[in-house]
Amino acid sequence: MDPDFSCRVWDVTGLLEGTTMKPLNRRLLIEVQEEDLQQGTFFVPAEERVEEFLTAWVVACADDCATNLAGKTVVVHSFGREEVTVKGKKYTFIGENHLICVK
Repeated sequence: MDPDFSCRVWDVTGLLEGTTMKPLNRRLLIEVQEEDLQQGTFFVPAEERVEEFLTAWVVACADDCATNLAGKTVVVHSFGREEVTVKGKKYTFIGENHLICVK
């Protein structure tokens, strides 16, 4: 190991306090819209239910996204969703390439 190498631990307490998360690297910050459950013939427990597509509202876009979709409703692949929790608040991001359509 390089003797000049040092491990640094950064104190980020309060770093994000009062700020809005800004997506980077062609990501969009989204709020997933909850779907109304339809009454069906079969009961599937919520933890077993996997939706292939999600409807979401775009809160913010990275500067390098092809189109600024902030404020638009989009349909995305659910498997591309990235969830980050900071100070107890959950943020959901999706890569621009996981977008299906925009309303």
